[in-house]
Order: sequence, then C-alpha cells, then structure tokens
Amino acid sequence: MYKKLLEKIIINQESFVPLVFTRKQFNILIKYCDKSLLSKAEKKSFYTSGKKKLDALLLLKSDWKMDFIINGSEHMLTKRLKEGKEVLRKYSQKYSRVFISGSFLFSENFNDIDVFIVQKRGHKEKMVGKLHINCITEKDLKKPIYQSIAKISISNFIILHEIEINRPKLSELMSLYHESVIEFNDKSKHESARSLLFIYCLHCKKQLLDPKELKTEAAGLKLEDLDFFIKELCTTLFSKTYLYVDIHDYIKTLASSIKNIKPNNHLIQYKNTYEELIYGKRRSKAGTA
Repeated sequence: MYKKLLEKIIINQESFVPLVFTRKQFNILIKYCDKSLLSKAEKKSFYTSGKKKLDALLLLKSDWKMDFIINGSEHMLTKRLKEGKEVLRKYSQKYSRVFISGSFLFSENFNDIDVFIVQKRGHKEKMVGKLHINCITEKDLKKPIYQSIAKISISNFIILHEIEINRPKLSELMSLYHESVIEFNDKSKHESARSLLFIYCLHCKKQLLDPKELKTEAAGLKLEDLDFFIKELCTTLFSKTYLYVDIHDYIKTLASSIKNIKPNNHLIQYKNTYEELIYGKRRSKAGTA
C-alpha cells in the first residue's frame, strides 16, 4: 500500500529529509521499498515511527502519480530523456524493474539504446530494432559495471547504491592489458583499454566512473597509460612475492617469443612493463624489434 508513496518520497528526497524523516529513517524507507531485509532495529524504527508518518501522508493524498526516477539528468540530452521515457513507459507495462542507460542518453552519436530488465534469474541479451535488450538479475545490479551504468539512467524503480567489488585475478588483468595493447596497435576500437581504465579507477583510485566519464577519459588514452594501469593494479592488488613468482617465468617466455615472432612490438612492450613491475627497471635491451 505504500509503494507509490515511498517512490514519491524517495524521488523528492530533499523535500522530506530532514524535515519529515531523519536520514536514518529515510535509508530504512529505501530498504523497505526495495523489499530488502531489515534488521531488528530497523524494523522497530519503521513500525514505531516511519509507518505512522507514512499513514499520515496517505491521508493527505491517496492517488500518487508515478514519476520515473532519473539519475544523472545533468548529463542527459533533453531530446533523449523524452525518448528514453517513451521506451521505458512501453516496457514498464510488462516489467516492474526496467531502466534505460548508455551513450544514447548523453551523446549525440550512439549505436543503440540500452534497455535493462531486472529479473530474479537468467541472463540474456538481444536486439529489437535499435533497442539492445539486456536481461540481468538482481545480484547483477550490485556489480560495479551496472552500478556505473545506473549513474546515468532512467528507471521505473529505485536502484540502490549497493556495490560488490571483487578482486580480479592476475591472469585476467594481464589478458586485458595484452588485448588493450593489441587494440591500440591495430587502431581498432579500444574496448579492452576502456575496461582496463574502469578497473584501474575502481581499485586504485576508489572511483566508480559513470558512462560519460569513462567515455571521455578513454578517448584521451595513450599507449603508455596502459602500462601505468597494469603496474598500478598489480602493485595495489597483489604482493611483490606473488607477482614475482607468477611473472618471472612469463618474462622468459616473452624473451623467447620476441626472437621468433615478427612483428613483436607488443611482446616487447609486455616484457618491458613486467620487468619494471617486478624488478623496478628494465633488465636489458635484448629482444628489440
């Protein structure tokens, strides 16, 4: 019975906090609206105070009009905001948790419109005309990439700012770094470099970039930036001993590959970077192009 009222309160947070609800009470209302598990203390606070205030507000107005929740409106193009609402309104008729995001909202040039449908289980994606439909789970929403995406979005539900950050494996970071260097050398789309930048900011700078920030910063990346990212990530996330054990032998493999593979600029770059990482400097000039 409180769903529409709670959504209206949360959308207009500045009008209710702290005049009607304390910050603590407001946070409990968000959890209650999202059907998150409340602690005993939170339940007591809600039923002894929060619920009474909601009941009083219901007496003032019984028919609340649902507004879409807009995050990062200052970054959005007005014409896209209107179009995004139309798409969201269509999908809201069938799904209770949908949000629109992506460069469509803030960039003149875009490839498609990203539509995210949150379901209890399952993960799939498909194209419907210019719409890129992504079905994700509630658990997915806590992943950094989706928390980032949601920073500039239009939704028909409240996307909680809950993020679960897991340390990536060293092998995953190295593979991403290698792919980034290859993309730069091939002058192809810098998708891997963008991912490496995102992970670097998340783990080293403790910064969750929104899609617009990521696009802007990625546009100015240089090849040497990739070396810096991987070295900073490795030293931040792993011990010197672990890095030495895992990378020492790989450097030997690279040295051998450099002699037998042409072109080998990318291999030389990997070797130089990893030597600087575990030895503090490049050990030799052997294996130049």
